[in-house]
Amino acid sequence: MDRLIYVAMTGARHALEAQATVAHNLANVSSSGFRAQLNSLRAVHLFGDGMPTRAYVVDSTTGSDFRPGTIQQTGNALDVAIMGKGFFAVQLPSGREGYTRAGTLRVGEGGILETPQGFPVLGDGGPITVPPEANVTIAKDGTVSATPTTGKNTVNVLGRLKL
Repeated sequence: MDRLIYVAMTGARHALEAQATVAHNLANVSSSGFRAQLNSLRAVHLFGDGMPTRAYVVDSTTGSDFRPGTIQQTGNALDVAIMGKGFFAVQLPSGREGYTRAGTLRVGEGGILETPQGFPVLGDGGPITVPPEANVTIAKDGTVSATPTTGKNTVNVLGRLKL
C-alpha cells in the first residue's frame, strides 16, 4: 500500500504550524519586549524504490529573533529597556526565577518593584523594595535609587536590577 498520504501530511502539518507562528507574531508585535518566533522548513528526500520524487517536510530551525527593537521614550522613570542581550529576572508565583524583556515597571502593594503582571523584579539581593513617599530612579547600569519626597534629599541605593 502506498503511504503517500503520510508524506503529504508532513507538509500540511508544518504549513499549519508556520501559519500559527505568523499569527502569534502579528498578535504580539506591539507587546513590550516582544521577540518574534521563527520557523524554517526544509525538505528531506525519501530513499527507496519509487521514492526519488517524494520528500518529507521537517522543521530545520525554530527559535526567536533576539535583535533589539526600537526604544520608545515614555517619560516614566520606571520604564526601562535592556540594551543588547539579556532579560530582567523576576520572581514567579512558584518562587522560582523567571525572565522577561518587558521593562514597564511599577511600585506595587508593599512597595515592591514589579512588572504589570505583578511579578516582583529581582535585584542582586532579591526583590527590590521601595520606601513609601520616595522618588525612584533607575540608572543606566541598573542601579535602583530612591530619594525621599519630604525632608532630607539623601539618595538611597535600593539595589541593582538582576539581568
